[in-house]
Parts: sequence; structure tokens; C-alpha cells
Amino acid sequence: MQKVCAIHQPNFFPWLGYFYKIVKSDVFVILDTVDIEIGTADAITNRTKIKTSSGVQWITIPIKKRESKLIKDIQIDNNRKWRDTMLKTIFFQYKRSKHFETFYPIVENLVNYNTDNLSEFNVNIIENICRYMGIDTKIVFASSMGKLSSDRNMRLIDICKLNGCDTYLSGNGGRKYHNEHLFVDNGIIVKYTDFVHPMYSQLHGDFEKGLSCIDYCFNE
Repeated sequence: MQKVCAIHQPNFFPWLGYFYKIVKSDVFVILDTVDIEIGTADAITNRTKIKTSSGVQWITIPIKKRESKLIKDIQIDNNRKWRDTMLKTIFFQYKRSKHFETFYPIVENLVNYNTDNLSEFNVNIIENICRYMGIDTKIVFASSMGKLSSDRNMRLIDICKLNGCDTYLSGNGGRKYHNEHLFVDNGIIVKYTDFVHPMYSQLHGDFEKGLSCIDYCFNE
């Protein structure tokens, strides 16, 4: 019987495809031992997209500059009053949503979670959204696994082996850089997600894919 491992950085209020990978895995590993990506279109560790009356908008957690760029070491800049501003934006953009009364208090508690550590903050969100959605997949941390390979492919293989998994579930973006022969040589099967983005009722005009999970939870 296959034991499936999925591995992902701890993103901020991730999109639905992130939770699909969690559902489809036996072990979900929070990859907190790699550098944070900031300043690019793909940077989603400290920001996420929501839908507003003015179109799609990023909401962002401010972070402090520090010597270490590892995600596990990144600190939130709580000297900036970002939480109230973010909650106000979410409140006004989703107050007419179907499940606002149920879900907004959850979002409020998650945004107000008291920590300076970005990874801890995001993992608290991920674990609570999993509970809200009825997902009970085991979640573990790469930083708890000791020294892992610095090679991108071998790091994933190490993580799979350390968790007793023979199958690695990857996002489709991994097709560009996975050395699948190396995985096979190490007894690991690579599978790619078959996630198909669901259509659901949204506020503010035409349907948009790839938004934060909160858009789905508020509306559906």
C-alpha cells in the first residue's frame, strides 16, 4: 500500500490547491528550512490574493529584514499596525458573503494570533483551516527532521524516506525541475496533483481562480 507524502512551504491563507494536496497525502510536510521568496510574482509566503469590489488584491504580512532568509527564522514586523488594516479590508469585502457570520470570527482569530514568527503564524492558519474543512492529515515540519540534503531533489527524497513514504505528491510546477529517475532510484514514485479548480459563487463580478482559501470559505 502506497504512503503518500506532500511537501510545501507554509503559505499565508493558501489557495484551494494547497489543501487538496493535504487531503491527498498521508503525511504533509511543512518545508520551513528553505529561503523565503519575496519580491516576485510567485511570492506567497507572506501574502495572498482576495477578491474585492476593485478586482483581485493582495493582502500582505509585513516582515522584518534579518540575516537568515530561512522561512523558519522570518519574523513578522508587528511594529506596523497591519492586522487591523487587513481585517478591515476582509470585513468590508466579504460582509455580504453567504457564510460571513460563521467564518469571519475564525479569520479574525487567525489574523490576531499572537506570534512574531511567520512560519508559526501561517501553520496555525493552515491547521485551523484543515480542522474547519474536516481534514485530518498528519502535518510535520522539515525543521524537525535534522540535516537534509542541500540538493533540491535529494531533500525531497530524504523527507519522504524519513516519513516512511514511497510516493511523493508534487504540484504540477515540479515537472520542470524534478529528476524523476533519481526518485525512482531511491524507491520513491513521483505523482502530480490532479487538482481541478472548482467553480463556486463569488462576490464582485466574474469568477477568479487561485484566490485565498478564505474566498471559498466565505462564499461556499
